[in-house]
Amino acid sequence: MANARSLLEAEPIVTGNTKAAVKAAGGGSSDLWTVPPDQIHYDPRDNVRPLDQDRVRHLAELMKANGYDRKKPLGCFVRKVDGQDRIFVYEGQHRYHAALLAIKEGGFAKDKEIDRLPVVIDEAKSVNRVNLIYAGITNNDGEKLTPLQLAEKVVELLEFGEPNATIGKRLNITDQTIRDVLLLANAPLTLQELVRNKIVSSTLAIEEIRAHGGEKALERLRSAAEKAKAGGKARVTRKALGKRASSSTVAPQAKQLLQALQSVLHDPVFGKLSPGTIAGVHAALTPYADLLDAVPARRHKHPVHVPNGNGVFVKCETIRAPMTKRTGLSPAEIHLAQPEEGKWIYSTTLRVGNGTTSGLPSMRDFTSIYPTRMQAVRAAVSDFTRALDRADRTKAREAPAVRAWLDRLSAMPDPDWTGNMATEVAK
Repeated sequence: MANARSLLEAEPIVTGNTKAAVKAAGGGSSDLWTVPPDQIHYDPRDNVRPLDQDRVRHLAELMKANGYDRKKPLGCFVRKVDGQDRIFVYEGQHRYHAALLAIKEGGFAKDKEIDRLPVVIDEAKSVNRVNLIYAGITNNDGEKLTPLQLAEKVVELLEFGEPNATIGKRLNITDQTIRDVLLLANAPLTLQELVRNKIVSSTLAIEEIRAHGGEKALERLRSAAEKAKAGGKARVTRKALGKRASSSTVAPQAKQLLQALQSVLHDPVFGKLSPGTIAGVHAALTPYADLLDAVPARRHKHPVHVPNGNGVFVKCETIRAPMTKRTGLSPAEIHLAQPEEGKWIYSTTLRVGNGTTSGLPSMRDFTSIYPTRMQAVRAAVSDFTRALDRADRTKAREAPAVRAWLDRLSAMPDPDWTGNMATEVAK
């Protein structure tokens, strides 16, 4: 390795003509643009990670001293807003905000002022919410997302209908990683905070959830965190948790597993599985048939619902959780509407914890369309599950009954699901 003296004595670099070099190399013009910072717009939903103000401050001070590094352009796309074409940043949000902060405060070194920022604008045909999520994760590979941040984005991708196989391939992660981060995504919010605040490692949290379920894992980890704090330690270790409880499956869990297996048995594409798998499912279910709920036959044709003049489906189907004696009301309701044949939307009402969230399905306010009634129901179940993990709801009196109702809905088969739908999802 060259020492400091030989480096100092090395031949000085003689710079050349950029355009001439690119032309000689057979290169072409790039899609790099320079744009005044105040003409670039920002929406936090376009970025995969929350904004870190400490990092923004650090980068702003570097920019005041050194200027903006033009070798690191912002990733942007053009969005129509009120009929106008506007540039939005989705990659490099910390550099973008740092540049704005530095310009606002001033104090640049000589010739280091920032009047324009380099940006690369994606082609319109490649811009959609799913691709923004993938790009945000993969482009941050130098500063990896935490498992909890990855979990939140995997959930979003699943809600957009991305299959596990596609997520795994595009993010270069295994099925096991997806299953693990989803355990974190569905964990109680208090447990997530322990992970987010680095009191509990993601690995330990996932192990505890897998072994005990979310609520019991939270109880064990919170207790261990309190003991660690009392002992002057900042983090919970596996040793501090003590011996794990028995992992034997209890009766309610066993029934849920059997019902899930029953749903597989009655799926329209079950017959396409290998003969050995088909025989194994039949052999597992036959001795326990009396423990299972009856599987509904394929329903008659579902009615098409018509919205009122404001686009709201006042006349729609509503599925209600059992009423509570305390209020005489259902604590949770799923409202389903089928605006067109084979196109379902939903909304929810939740009366658990502090306050009520409610609303009927509307043509102006829905995020996804589902091909069957049960797919819409399962999406609503996912919404409820996350909502019940909020601190003000997780210990509410009605929460256990609502969770039991959601478990029953999740285990119901989908009689309208077809082999063609399964083929489309697998593409």
